[in-house]
Amino acid sequence: MSPNTLKNNKRIARNTLALYFRTFITMLVGLYTGRVMLQALGIENYGINNVVGCIVGFSGILTGSMGQGVSRFMTFSLGKDTLERQKVVFSTCVNAQIIIAIIVCLMLEVVGVWFLNYEANIPERRMVAANWVLQCSIFSLGIGLINSPFSGLIVAHEHMGIYAYMSIADVILRLSMCFAILYYGGDRLILLSLLGVLEGIGMTLFYNWYSRRCFQEARYHFKSFDKALYKEMISFSGWNLFGNSAWIFSTQGVNMLINVFFGVAFNAARGIAVTVNGAVQSFVGNFTVSFTPQITKSYAAGDIDYAVGLATRGTKFTWLLMYVFIVPVCCEADILLKLWLGTPPEWSAVFLRFAMFESLAVQFGQTLLNLIRADGRVKKYNLMVTAFAALVFPLTWFLYHLGAPVWSTYVIFIVVYGFLNIIRFITLRRLMDFSTRRFLNDCLWPCIIVSFTSFIIPLVLCYCMKPGVIRFLINVPIAVLWTTLCCTYLGLTKHEREFFIAKVKDVLVKIRR
Repeated sequence: MSPNTLKNNKRIARNTLALYFRTFITMLVGLYTGRVMLQALGIENYGINNVVGCIVGFSGILTGSMGQGVSRFMTFSLGKDTLERQKVVFSTCVNAQIIIAIIVCLMLEVVGVWFLNYEANIPERRMVAANWVLQCSIFSLGIGLINSPFSGLIVAHEHMGIYAYMSIADVILRLSMCFAILYYGGDRLILLSLLGVLEGIGMTLFYNWYSRRCFQEARYHFKSFDKALYKEMISFSGWNLFGNSAWIFSTQGVNMLINVFFGVAFNAARGIAVTVNGAVQSFVGNFTVSFTPQITKSYAAGDIDYAVGLATRGTKFTWLLMYVFIVPVCCEADILLKLWLGTPPEWSAVFLRFAMFESLAVQFGQTLLNLIRADGRVKKYNLMVTAFAALVFPLTWFLYHLGAPVWSTYVIFIVVYGFLNIIRFITLRRLMDFSTRRFLNDCLWPCIIVSFTSFIIPLVLCYCMKPGVIRFLINVPIAVLWTTLCCTYLGLTKHEREFFIAKVKDVLVKIRR
């Protein structure tokens, strides 16, 4: 192993540890925040907040698409450009985001207001509050879009420590907001929205200050931009958004269908499942975040084999980590939700079980997707992805129209996104020297073996013991331990296992010191 490769691996490990420290704290605080928010708002207001959130979520995924483009171009620039060129790239990113923010907010003022007031299934007495939530959410979205170049610069420089601390601060502020509305005598939904705007402004100002203080290229000049780069950036982000548009309809669009066909109570149940699932995805997704800069920089430097190897290992680690959560959550979802929320909305447990496998279908391909984005030739890929992923929304509408159960959308989603991962393999073989056989042997087969063996002991305990707190306290630790052993000895190679154990020992030594 070359010194440069060893240095990169150490950086990935360090960044991953920083992100996992962040995620452990944010996951605990975020789950508790969900409990307090449900208590403060009630099921109806919680469902309304989820419905309005899905309207703005259409554009929230736009923020993610633009942010990925910004991060990709900034990371690429850091890998090969001079400081002056990096400043031009940064200013171009900011200009692009300002234009996009204006367009998106104007579109939401038309489409979002129309859907909320004429199509959404919301009680008439809560329409004023719902419109307040929408307007505050649109404003927060605009701020988030303009902030993406600054947060993207932090990721590009791999300053994961500050990224971790700010994420912790974000969830603590959100928890404080929930406690504030808990003791408020007026309309709690409106107050929560206004506090969310203030929190978004504060986070944006800090990211701006930190980037300008730590990174020399973070100097915005309106006239300092490259037209050719601007066109390339808009093209990349546009095609990236086109590919993500199917994701928008298969998640936020489905939320709207659930509201129209079943009402806000089911939106509340789905919102609870999304909260738990989001915490798990955040924990697992940190592998993707910590691997992405090195994949992009390695590809930009011409080290394709190393980038492919990173993507393959990242995919396997993501699957195995997901299963450490999937097994105990699926076996004990009902008791988990009761202990967490007291009285969870009906259907929450069913939604949660399906949502875990939905996340697996999504997370499995994220590292491979970042490898495709590192290449930059995403036009054909996004055309194929959109054609397949767009099926989720119309198929869900069709089944709901025929009277299918509310959970049928999850089955459609899992099947469709399974096919999308096959498209990613085909795309990688076309773009670079990507061996499907190597990926199957090194990644997919070990994951399949772990998937079947990890459920054996927990399901036996579920069959032999009555549901309740006692079974929960026994089964969850055993499920986590058994799944971890399966992942370690059936999912990892000897070299990967030795590397993992050595890293755990290093962390334990640092903790003892």
